[in-house]
Amino acid sequence: MPAWRRPGPERVLAVMTLIDSIGTGVFLASNVIYFKHFVGLSAGEVSVGISAAGVAGLVAMGTMGPVADRFGHRRVFILLSLVQAAGYAGYVFVDGFLSFFALVTFMGFVDFGKSPAREALISSATGQGNRVGVRAVLRTMFNVGFSVGSGLSTLLLTFDGATAKYAFVLINAASFLVGAVVAMRLPAADPIPPKPGVKRLRALRNVPFLTATAITGVLSLHITLLMVVLPLWVLSRTAAPPAIVGVILIGNTIVTVLFQVRMTRGVETLRDGSGAAWRASVALAVSCALIGLAAGDRAWLSVALLLAGALALTVGEMVQAASRWAIGVGLAPEHAQAEYLGAFNMSIAGQSMLGPVFCTALVLGWGLTGWLVLAGILLLAGLATGPAVEAAHRRLAGSEPDRHEELVSAHRA
Repeated sequence: MPAWRRPGPERVLAVMTLIDSIGTGVFLASNVIYFKHFVGLSAGEVSVGISAAGVAGLVAMGTMGPVADRFGHRRVFILLSLVQAAGYAGYVFVDGFLSFFALVTFMGFVDFGKSPAREALISSATGQGNRVGVRAVLRTMFNVGFSVGSGLSTLLLTFDGATAKYAFVLINAASFLVGAVVAMRLPAADPIPPKPGVKRLRALRNVPFLTATAITGVLSLHITLLMVVLPLWVLSRTAAPPAIVGVILIGNTIVTVLFQVRMTRGVETLRDGSGAAWRASVALAVSCALIGLAAGDRAWLSVALLLAGALALTVGEMVQAASRWAIGVGLAPEHAQAEYLGAFNMSIAGQSMLGPVFCTALVLGWGLTGWLVLAGILLLAGLATGPAVEAAHRRLAGSEPDRHEELVSAHRA
């Protein structure tokens, strides 16, 4: 049954995700063009602002989770959605680097800071046995909406300057406003006050949990490989036509939309997540080898190897996503969902900050050897996931006695 026809919270979550992704697609597909053309910023100034937003977002993901747990996931989600609507509308008034830097940094904190509330809202609105499956459906809906938004963004570039300027900003702002209204239809779980004597920011003090988070971040490098490294490799080291990059990105989206839900079947518990992480690492390592071998001056061979490598990368991406969801929700205590899920998702922000620099230097500096080294790193991360999750599970079972039996049964299932 299509996600938007499913009864109850799943339908609301699917609609909410679709609306949000359309607005996000409109803005992100052309935000660099917007800042350079309409605001007059240089490429360097835009890069500095986006980097500052990433740093602010990393801080937000580690600190806003306890706020959402304390005051209610739905309430915080709706409030931050309204702040996003106002903040993105404010880009219309940005007229220089200082105002841009201040607003983009603030919005980076808000955007990433809403993530823990959203993740916990999904968990609280769906049953424990279906949380990974629901996230797969939502990811599919996001890809569909983002593609629609990206296409709309391209269409807007054909209009006159004023129309495009306001549309880029206000469509995205409106999507957050509508999303907040839709979110009001979700059930509101009662906020859970902190227990006496419990330290704040427990997730950030939990070394085994952070270790599992970091390893997950290594496997999440597929994001950087697809969006940054592969295009640079195609343009600088292969004889394939540049258009192959667009074909690969479109193919990645189509395959993900069609098969992401299927890839999550059978991946629910911590043990399932660890096994899926290993399978994902193998697929990603194979993709690295194939893409690395695509270097050379024979165009047909480069195209064939790039397409095969991209397919393996997409399979690894889908399996790793299922693994990450299972591990994330499995290690997050029910009374601190936003805090732990927010901290766990710091791995995505971390790889976004460090991944492009590391992977680009490794691959473009060492060529095929760099790709093989990267494949080895991914395989090691896949092997290390199981022991890291086991250690995090033991630590949580000991530090969260109220959930000891739940964690044990989830891990052994």
